[in-house]
Amino acid sequence: MGRIIFLNCYPLDCISGGIKTTYRHALMLQREGFKVQVIQPGGAPPWLGREMVSLVSPMVCSMITDLTAQDVLVFPETLREWYAEMIRASVRGKKVIFCQNPYYFFTYQPSRQNLEEWGVRRVLAPGAYAGRMLQTVLGLETPPAVTSPVVDGSVFRPRTKKLQIVVAHWKWRQQEPLPDYAQVIFQMLMLKYPQFADVSRVSLQEKSEDEVAVLLGESAVCLSLGRLESLGVMALEAMASECIVVGYHGGGGQDYATPQNGFWHSPEDMEGVVDSLATALSGFMTGNPAVMKKVEQGRLTARAYGPQRVSEQLRQVYGQLLQEG
Repeated sequence: MGRIIFLNCYPLDCISGGIKTTYRHALMLQREGFKVQVIQPGGAPPWLGREMVSLVSPMVCSMITDLTAQDVLVFPETLREWYAEMIRASVRGKKVIFCQNPYYFFTYQPSRQNLEEWGVRRVLAPGAYAGRMLQTVLGLETPPAVTSPVVDGSVFRPRTKKLQIVVAHWKWRQQEPLPDYAQVIFQMLMLKYPQFADVSRVSLQEKSEDEVAVLLGESAVCLSLGRLESLGVMALEAMASECIVVGYHGGGGQDYATPQNGFWHSPEDMEGVVDSLATALSGFMTGNPAVMKKVEQGRLTARAYGPQRVSEQLRQVYGQLLQEG
């Protein structure tokens, strides 16, 4: 049987859900008995957390050696620099793209013809929404197989809750000068609902996974401002941590976002977000049954992305890829 080789040569200080998903998938596949490597010259990113780093470090290496036709090479969607050169090159092994964000992917101007010329066997997606978009925009004959991100309930779990809002910012920071949505929302909250002016607020920006897990676990509310998302795993991690989620589904979050598990709004509905924040804070303080029911539904939603379900997906998808001639 060939190897599954994830190409992940990002800087060690680059924090992203995509990198985390790559490592979790690699670890799960290894536990299923597959031969797995992750190409990361500097070693596993320390922000993954001490336990995770210790688990994945044995499979991390600095280069690919002795490629065979049976090996599966898993490229990210960010086809720049050496990734772009390698995917165009004639190399042994089966090329696969795990497209964790189609919007990023489209900026590199891929096409169905490109993929065929490069010898890309399959495109994988993190969810149904992203998969449909990839198929229709690129005109793919075969629908992308779904390999979901993982929400580990042993990591993302409720702790002693306090009246605190944790903020998951929009990640497309390079697209400035867009307004700081969180800052505008909080200014409006203080003006319209001054009773919540002193509620503690903390950002998840540039935090390690261990820090994010603790902050989500102890916060009553998560303000999730993801946009142009292929799925939006942060909101799911907040649900697993039993936060009341308020914000945007970001597109891909439509795979799981419902009126029963959160307060979901259009990015233009700033006042609606503010009103929902006030409702969530008040509901937490009073134990409002309708609000707390959203917490329970959110926890059940996140459970569908648990390790066992995702492991089954990975075993089926990669097992088939390895068996293909």
